Amino acid sequence: MKKSKNTKETLETKHSCDFCNRSFVRESTFMKHLCEYKHRWLNKDEAGNRIGFNTFLQFYKKNTASKKQKTYMDYIKSSYYAAFTKFGNYCVQANVINVPAYTDYLLKEQISIDNWNSDKNYTDFLIRYLRIEDPFDAVERSVKTCSDLSVDERIYPKDVLRYGNRNKICYKITTGKISPWLLYQSVSGREFLEKLDEGQVKLILDYINPEQWALRFKKYPEEVENIKTLLSEIGY
Repeated sequence: MKKSKNTKETLETKHSCDFCNRSFVRESTFMKHLCEYKHRWLNKDEAGNRIGFNTFLQFYKKNTASKKQKTYMDYIKSSYYAAFTKFGNYCVQANVINVPAYTDYLLKEQISIDNWNSDKNYTDFLIRYLRIEDPFDAVERSVKTCSDLSVDERIYPKDVLRYGNRNKICYKITTGKISPWLLYQSVSGREFLEKLDEGQVKLILDYINPEQWALRFKKYPEEVENIKTLLSEIGY
């Protein structure tokens, strides 16, 4: 039986993958096709992938003279995709408080991208960053953290430092979620520090270094007064 012209054209019709350019005769086979680039595209909305892509853009902006805007397609086909996505997933897992600032730090220190997922590198950055960030950003983040903790503790947010679980609070300090701005410039914060045992003090000491923070507060007296007034007004 002779095949019709339409049948022949149908068999010769090919479906092409936009990601790897592979062609398929059957639509059903094409629909099942999942190359690595397509897989990466389908995962584009995952938190780690979004952070990885934004970091990829930041990296190229700082390291190339080209003004051409990179696209997500550029990202998924980049040889750096796996490294940046791994970094993005690390940022999600570690709950990094300011990814662009951390990325700037890594680039400035010329740290190999293979070591961007290091807890030590993030800790070094965090201790430095806490001392230079905008105090109102620090207080806003700290108050939100107290609000989150208050739900489990079943107390008012302003009372978390007074009556909350000290070990949980110490952990939040080591992750940068509760800033020395709140601890040193509020009544409840100072009371909290006075109640800590030796082990708890040792745990958070690098993050609240009294001597270094005293210098920070002395250098910016106006900021100190503004923060102290704000915290007093909201009951901390």
